[in-house]
Amino acid sequence: GNVIANLDLQDGAIRSAVFPARMVRAMAGLLRPLFLPLAMLAVLLSLVATDVWLVVRHGAGALAPDVLFEPGSLLIVVGLTLAAAVFHELGHATACHYGGARPGVIGVGIYLLWPVFYNDLNDSYRLPRRARLRADLGGVYFNAVFIVGLAGAYWVTGFGPLLLAIVVQHLAIAQ
Repeated sequence: GNVIANLDLQDGAIRSAVFPARMVRAMAGLLRPLFLPLAMLAVLLSLVATDVWLVVRHGAGALAPDVLFEPGSLLIVVGLTLAAAVFHELGHATACHYGGARPGVIGVGIYLLWPVFYNDLNDSYRLPRRARLRADLGGVYFNAVFIVGLAGAYWVTGFGPLLLAIVVQHLAIAQ
């Protein structure tokens, strides 16, 4: 349905489901192999290699000025940040699914002026502690996957704003 027509105004918050639970579970099933130990090791090693390369080759501070003077590039970085936020929630859902629970909807709400995304992980509370921890950290891990994907896209295209998007993803992880 229409997102606007399905707004939930409970407790004064504005939020709406964007991806129904069935779709979230299907996507989580497809991405489930990312939580296999060898896949996780490959992603984390690629993340470290990307960060070393980024700092040694470019220096994080040198990236922002180019994008700030190009409004179109700045919009691309904002769009990638929003896409990464949805992917982050899909990481929670995938980790929940990997542990044996059923993730719920992924939705969006408004926090002050910025959209925020959420995933219903109520079923993860029945999982053992290790699987709950995986579900909690699954979003951060998917931010790492996103960073590795951005680095790959940069290496193929040479498109500079992708480098700033990597830095922004690190800030999102730190947050």
